[in-house]
Amino acid sequence: MQNGTKTQSMYELVEQWQQSGKTQKQFSEENHIKLATFIYWVQKHRQANAPDNGFASLTISQETGVGISTPKLEIELSGGIVVRIY
Repeated sequence: MQNGTKTQSMYELVEQWQQSGKTQKQFSEENHIKLATFIYWVQKHRQANAPDNGFASLTISQETGVGISTPKLEIELSGGIVVRIY
C-alpha cells in the first residue's frame, strides 16, 4: 500500500469513527487496528485539518503621493497596542 493510499484509508476510518459515537478503543478493536496506531492516525487527521495559525502573507504596494505621516500598515494587537509601519 502506498503512503498516500494508506493515509487516505486511515483518514476515512478516522472520519467513520467520528460519526460512529464509539470510543477509540471500541472502534479500533472492531476494525482490527491496534489502539496506539489508531490514536496516532486520529492525531495526524486532527493536525491535517487544523486551521493554519501561522503567519499570513502580506504584500504592500507603493503608492505615489502618500506622505511620511500616513502609515503603510497598521496592526492593532490585544491590550490596545498598535503597531504602525511607515
